[in-house]
Amino acid sequence: MSFRNILILLVAISAAGLTAYYANTWLRAERAAMQASAPVAQQVSSTIEILVADKELTAGQFVRADHLKWQPWPEDALNDDYVLKTEHKIEDYVSTVVRNLITPGQPITKRLVVYPGDRGFLAAVLGPGRRAVSVSVNATSGISGFIFPGDKVDLLLTSRFTTKNSRGEAQDRYVTRTLLTALKVLAIDQKTETKDGEVNPAKTVTLEVSPKQAEKVAIGMAMGTLSLSLQSLAVAEDGPLKHESVDGKAKKKRDYTLDTEVNSLIYGSPTRKKSATKKVTVLRGDKAE
Repeated sequence: MSFRNILILLVAISAAGLTAYYANTWLRAERAAMQASAPVAQQVSSTIEILVADKELTAGQFVRADHLKWQPWPEDALNDDYVLKTEHKIEDYVSTVVRNLITPGQPITKRLVVYPGDRGFLAAVLGPGRRAVSVSVNATSGISGFIFPGDKVDLLLTSRFTTKNSRGEAQDRYVTRTLLTALKVLAIDQKTETKDGEVNPAKTVTLEVSPKQAEKVAIGMAMGTLSLSLQSLAVAEDGPLKHESVDGKAKKKRDYTLDTEVNSLIYGSPTRKKSATKKVTVLRGDKAE
């Protein structure tokens, strides 16, 4: 091997050694930098639990406990409006009403819900095109406090009218008819929820109605007394109940009940049979005509 070839080989070996040295030095520097930044990365990834929606919530929907959950959230991505587990409970947001659509996993804030008693609460509860009307009730007409928000009720109207009896004398009569059916109860007095085991007779009941139904309720309050009839949660398998019968005979289909159906002694009872003719016996001595 010539001297020239030996010199070229030595230069190549030196260059390879220098390259390996610099590569090893660069790798050690990168590894040290990564280790130095590891605590910072851990600090950034620390989390805190916030309140989020567990399922989709639509506008006007009442919030229940199973609609919400706690979820870890990066501390550096927190918003001042988010609800922290360290400061609140899920129960604080139960029975509120959703203002706008909330998607699953979306953080809950006070701006997304309306609290009972807040301004605009009923407007948030009502469905599109629906109205809210309040009806005065007492312990009897309000079913002794056993009606709760979310129940379905029928609205009964009892009116008094005057007619004349067989002697031409004025006589008060009464009639009751079902004015509206399957109305949703929005609130009892100013409450939209009741505590377990709590039963309080209400003074007013707020119902969800259509604009036309609201007009009927207004007229009904002026015409007579309104009462509530609670509907069952179960649906009858054989459909709506058939009309009752009187004395074993089918009653004519009608949507009202007269006082004579309650007390048959009242003048004008449809069940009272009239004699075909009236007779007067005249006695003259020992003869009768």
